[in-house]
Amino acid sequence: MAWNNPPIPWSELEKQLTEATRPGSTPPVGAGPGDSPAWSNYRAPYQPPAPQPPPDEERVDYAELHVHSSFSFLDGVSSPEALVAEASRLRLSALAITDHDGLYGIVRFAEAAQAHQMPTVFGAELSLAPRIHRTDVADPPGPHLLVLAKSPEGYHRLAKALTDSHLASGEKGEAAYDLDELAERAGDEWMILTGCRKGMVRQSLQGPSVPSAGQVEQARQQLGRLVDRFGPDSVAVELFDFHHPLDSTHNDILQTFALERGLPTLATGVVHYATAAEHKLAQAMAAVRSRRSLDQIRGHLPAAPSAFLRSGAAQLARFARFPGAVPTAARLGRELSFSLKKVAPDLPLSMVPEGHTSDSYLRWLVSEAIPRRYPDADQAVYDRIERELALIEKKGFAGYFLIVHDIVQWARARSILCQGRGSAANSAVCYLLDITAVDSIHYDLPFERFLSALRDEEPDIDVDFDAHRREEVIQYVYSRYGRHNAALVATVIEYRAKNAVRDMSRALGYSPGQQDAFAKQVERRGALSESDAESLPDAVVELATQTLTLPRHLGIHPGGMVLTDRPIGEVVPIEHARMENRTVLQWDKDDCEWMGLVKFDLLGLGILEAIQHTLTLASDELGEQWELATIPRDEPGVYDMLCRADSIGVFQVESRAQMALLPRLQPRRFYDLAIQIAMIRPGPIQGGAVHPFVRRKAGQEPVTYLHPKLEAPLKRTLGIPVFQEQIMQMAMAIGGCSGEDADVLRRAMGSKRGLERIESVRQTLYQGMAENGLVGEDADRIYRTIQAFAGFGFAESHSLSFALLVYASSWLKLHYPACYLTGMLRAWPMGFYSPATLVSDAERHGVEVRRPCIQRSAAQASLEPLDENTPTPTGMDQCLQFTHEPPGEFDPTAPDRSAEHRRDGELAVRQGLAGIKDIGADTAEAICQERQRGGYFRDIYDLSRRVGLRDTHLEALSTAGALDDLGLSRREALWLSGSAHTAQPEFLEGTHQSVETPLFEQMTEWEVMHSDRIATAISPGDHPLAHLRQWLTEQGVSSSQDLRVHDLDRRVWLAGLVTHRQRPSTAQGVTFLNLEDEFGLVNVVCSKGLWRRYRLLLRHSAALIVRGTLQRSDEGVMSLVADGASQLAVNVPVTARNFQ
Repeated sequence: MAWNNPPIPWSELEKQLTEATRPGSTPPVGAGPGDSPAWSNYRAPYQPPAPQPPPDEERVDYAELHVHSSFSFLDGVSSPEALVAEASRLRLSALAITDHDGLYGIVRFAEAAQAHQMPTVFGAELSLAPRIHRTDVADPPGPHLLVLAKSPEGYHRLAKALTDSHLASGEKGEAAYDLDELAERAGDEWMILTGCRKGMVRQSLQGPSVPSAGQVEQARQQLGRLVDRFGPDSVAVELFDFHHPLDSTHNDILQTFALERGLPTLATGVVHYATAAEHKLAQAMAAVRSRRSLDQIRGHLPAAPSAFLRSGAAQLARFARFPGAVPTAARLGRELSFSLKKVAPDLPLSMVPEGHTSDSYLRWLVSEAIPRRYPDADQAVYDRIERELALIEKKGFAGYFLIVHDIVQWARARSILCQGRGSAANSAVCYLLDITAVDSIHYDLPFERFLSALRDEEPDIDVDFDAHRREEVIQYVYSRYGRHNAALVATVIEYRAKNAVRDMSRALGYSPGQQDAFAKQVERRGALSESDAESLPDAVVELATQTLTLPRHLGIHPGGMVLTDRPIGEVVPIEHARMENRTVLQWDKDDCEWMGLVKFDLLGLGILEAIQHTLTLASDELGEQWELATIPRDEPGVYDMLCRADSIGVFQVESRAQMALLPRLQPRRFYDLAIQIAMIRPGPIQGGAVHPFVRRKAGQEPVTYLHPKLEAPLKRTLGIPVFQEQIMQMAMAIGGCSGEDADVLRRAMGSKRGLERIESVRQTLYQGMAENGLVGEDADRIYRTIQAFAGFGFAESHSLSFALLVYASSWLKLHYPACYLTGMLRAWPMGFYSPATLVSDAERHGVEVRRPCIQRSAAQASLEPLDENTPTPTGMDQCLQFTHEPPGEFDPTAPDRSAEHRRDGELAVRQGLAGIKDIGADTAEAICQERQRGGYFRDIYDLSRRVGLRDTHLEALSTAGALDDLGLSRREALWLSGSAHTAQPEFLEGTHQSVETPLFEQMTEWEVMHSDRIATAISPGDHPLAHLRQWLTEQGVSSSQDLRVHDLDRRVWLAGLVTHRQRPSTAQGVTFLNLEDEFGLVNVVCSKGLWRRYRLLLRHSAALIVRGTLQRSDEGVMSLVADGASQLAVNVPVTARNFQ
């Protein structure tokens, strides 16, 4: 075996990227979490940057009223925050945002302006022309109409006009306007500016030379149209000067028009970026928008920076010939400014029975549920419930709880599996309303984590639904509350390193092949600094770096919906989403939160879909009916399985890090699962919680507390802080923090500016600790622990909610492995592993997996009896008991008795036809429906004629072995596919072309496996490494099975398919690979130096032979610390999960 890989040149960009759209953020742009969340998805509150010196000139009163931010997607290139900061530095008296056809960025704009005390004007530039996509042409056509809202009422009218126009268009990103309708909607509440060169008036003057008399007259008539429709008090003539040869001429003509009509003239900058330094990026974005290179659109671009913010003094000098233009802009800026908070709506009135208010109906529902949930309730239980209800009523949120209750009850009535999670699990009211299954009173979870009198914010209840059926729930909400009062929240899709490099390469004129090659140098989603700098041109890196975090387009939030008492489209415009029957707001969840809009999270969770399929299959095939609430609790066999890290396919504990921790933590009760979930997060890892907790749980270290007051919050986790709530409780117990200070810590955990937030209470913490006798190293140790949670830690309530699903999925995998695999295959893509890995794992547990079959397969994966007998339940009946004796200590030397628990031992899994490459769900359904209608297919010609298959379909079925039951080998079926596709439904039977089949050799086992992997990515009963094992053994390469008994002091070689590549944010640059062979998975640890040396090999190889030192813990956890690597040619398609 040769280890002669050539050295791979490597250098890293030294520039540390910082968050561009929220000044002051600390982590690198796009910093990813690896296999666990590292940063919160919440946008940090805006913090003004350090003050910059103003221009060295006398201040002149001026407001900029024509500004495009980066939310004029691919047009403006400065964030709203950057524009406000620069306007503040220039000492402008007001600033407007007028993005194209929407109000996308105005909340960020208003938030930043509030911090800078900058008056705000809100408007939009409407595209009146029949819409063609702005990405279709180098210079999108006009005419445009610039609208500024005069007041909150004008804002509502503008938002509604935008909503109706977007919805009327029927397409995402398009709007259909009618000038007369707009004038009617305005109601004297809008100010109309004549606009830029594409405005209705100025557009008529455009041309290569001085406007003709006809052009001037046409422009005069266009101005008349505006005045006639909107009124002379609502129209202003806009002047701008980019030093184009004809700008002065056009301004003179417009000034004449204004004098003729008695209209005000004002100066603007038609701003598209904050400073002149962003001119080059603006040009590159114009190229990206037009899908051309800079060279191809050079003639459409300004020769020099022009569209940036200028001070009042600069504008006064620029428009010296028009003395009233600058003062008029300042006057209008003052008159039109107002706070965006004035437009915030309330919740819709909940639908309650006659004779009830929202408060009384909520109390009635809760009182009815108490005997069911708390049959032995004492006064403490009633006091807790009353305290929650009183706060809910005080803050006016009863309607919110009733709406969520209504949605959940509707879903449960239709057998849609659902469960509340997150901080809602801290609420006993949510437990009583069946929104969450976590009993917050039993686990002593603080209600203040969910809703507090100290916080002026709305509650946030997340409900997970069966991912496959979540759309039914969303459509129910639309139908119940109406599309004008309900809409999904948007997500802002920002530039990340890969697409930034790709787009900037295209703008600079590189070929598609070069663009793709450059993008592939970026290893993970936001890690431009990890690119091979020698392979990326400096110009590409420079522009891509500036592009990071700029918004590129809007997406749909996974399930966040906003409901309001007035049409939501009057508060924020609604537009069509790509998905059918979906409408989406122009704001994201953080915008909605800042504005006080209450969001309902209706999320789709893949494991719920898999669990629902599993429960249905167990009922249909074996007659054993289960619900999440009736699954037996605390069965020792389930915990034994998890202690062996037998958790592939189990929710939340199937990742590399979780599987390494399970044998060490050895969960033996339900609460251990909650700890297990929370432990593999940056907060506990960086805080040094993992190893001390494991030692304490194993009895290897005594449970101690740095202070007696810490025993109450930390007792349940053996003196080690694991959850967010514990950090808050510690700060209040020994840090002298108030509830408000503790809330600062809560918001800091996972925030991109978390360290800065925690630093804000540092003095309070140290002072409180000193008062409790904690000083020096003990105080520093506690503070470091609290600091670590800035990197993200799980809430206890969230962990408990997820622990329910961990236990349920583990129990189902143990007792119904065939049903569970079928459910997982039906719900895929989801989870951590590919279908091939899931199948291999199930086969190691005794599950028989059969190839797709044209006569037996359903469209999706299904179950069938192993033989002709009717399947009956197998396994031990004692597994069905709801309660079990508490599990004792785990014995790692005891034999694995998982097979004795199996209930579906007489069932096999049959792969579905839809899983065959090039078949798809529609064709698979058509085959199954025709088979059900007309019976089994006689031959390949009968199949093709009855279903109407194309040759590609027949070839795909042949390759997968799905036609074996027709008496054809794969080679014979492939040979006949060319003629069989001529048998079509529209032709008479028997008129197709027939050919003779030559004698083919039987396919070898390797060829069958290879064919399976190509067709379905699954090779039942086989694995590529099994066919190489003899050669690998001769070369001294071990299997994963061999490593279980291999000496630890000897170097080993291991071969496998690469299933995962990960670099968690907590790993300090170390990369982890998962190698899979026919016996299982092994974790491979690659140091930064090794990755540099073998980067291309490790990054792109489908299979590897790795050399290194074996590490194996006493509990049997194995990993290989690599010191060399070589490519292994397996010649089968392999898809790895890379850096996710």
